[in-house]
Amino acid sequence: MKRGFTLIELLVVIAIIAILAAILFPVFAQAKQAAKKTGAISNAKQIGIGMSIYMTDSDDVLPMAQMKRPEPNGAWGSGLLTPVPANAVNSNPIWQTPERIA
Repeated sequence: MKRGFTLIELLVVIAIIAILAAILFPVFAQAKQAAKKTGAISNAKQIGIGMSIYMTDSDDVLPMAQMKRPEPNGAWGSGLLTPVPANAVNSNPIWQTPERIA
């Protein structure tokens, strides 16, 4: 008499593995998303630390930044980053002067 698995037994085992995989795939997706979020938070923290170190070494002045002016011209320009209130929208006066817009 042969000792082995029947076709039914193999199909049952494959079905159980498929069900377990279907249950675990969303869990793995959530873990991957949480890992990406943690990486993004870490990157933002590193940028903040770098800016703080730069300001400490350069008399509390933020670094130069490249900015694109809004249309119609859309030209690029350099300027110092300046702290802006959270509720301000496009309040950088450097870009609003008539000689810069022309």
